[in-house]
Amino acid sequence: MQNNPDSYYIGTIILSILIGLVVVLIFIFIRKIITSILDGLEMTYTFFTNRPAFVHFYMFRKKLTRNQTKILTEQFTFYKRLDAENKSYFRHRVATFMQSKTFVGKAGFKVTDETEVLVSATAMMLTFGFRDFSIKAVKNIVIYPTKYFSEVNKVYHKGEFNVNLNTLVLSWDSFLEGYRIEDDKLNLGIHEFAHAIHFNCIYQEDINSVIFIDTFNELRALLANDEILKNKLIASEYLRQYAFTNDFELLAVILETFIETPRAFKHQFPLVYYKVKQMLNFNFPGY
Repeated sequence: MQNNPDSYYIGTIILSILIGLVVVLIFIFIRKIITSILDGLEMTYTFFTNRPAFVHFYMFRKKLTRNQTKILTEQFTFYKRLDAENKSYFRHRVATFMQSKTFVGKAGFKVTDETEVLVSATAMMLTFGFRDFSIKAVKNIVIYPTKYFSEVNKVYHKGEFNVNLNTLVLSWDSFLEGYRIEDDKLNLGIHEFAHAIHFNCIYQEDINSVIFIDTFNELRALLANDEILKNKLIASEYLRQYAFTNDFELLAVILETFIETPRAFKHQFPLVYYKVKQMLNFNFPGY
């Protein structure tokens, strides 16, 4: 009885497919084991240090145009203070963020390189100590030339973060004013992105989000339990009164204060300062 060639080839194909599936399953299984081990090691490292094991790892770094890099170099103080390697990381993150968000001009405002670079740089400054810097809670960034009328609550706004629409809104003149005076603890861009990052970290489970929320909860508990510290903070008027409206405004105002006056913050309220530094994993020149 002769063997059927067609049956032989079919059997070979089936065997090859089965071997391929086994190899894939083994690869997936090994990858999960390795990932679990690495996650466990990082959790141990984070437990003792309150920091992620690493922040920057990129196969390829995206680049800004010459004009976009010039804007960063001439107009963004935080970037100018970084060393060459961190500047390269920062440019990559700004380029990535710009490409992942939709920028929209309203009421006649024209979005330019300056708009996209400075707004994106603000977001990337606040998340520069994070491994995941994407701020997934923000998909759209809407820019008005000046304060705008909100149809939702019938008042004029300089900026807002709408979590339901994944949209951050800014008035351009107020945004620029926030950087014109860099030590007045008033910065619209930082304030609104702080809200977005806060919401984002609540719903994300990456290592930096966990550190951010856990440390903020520690800070809230500190202010709730230490009446002397809280009263001193209020009496000093170092944080403007608006900070004590609710937890979201407390965080936003604290981040404005931390970014714009780090030395004074560290001198007057070192315990609060170090909590904020831990939240952001901020180990950069000037901080």
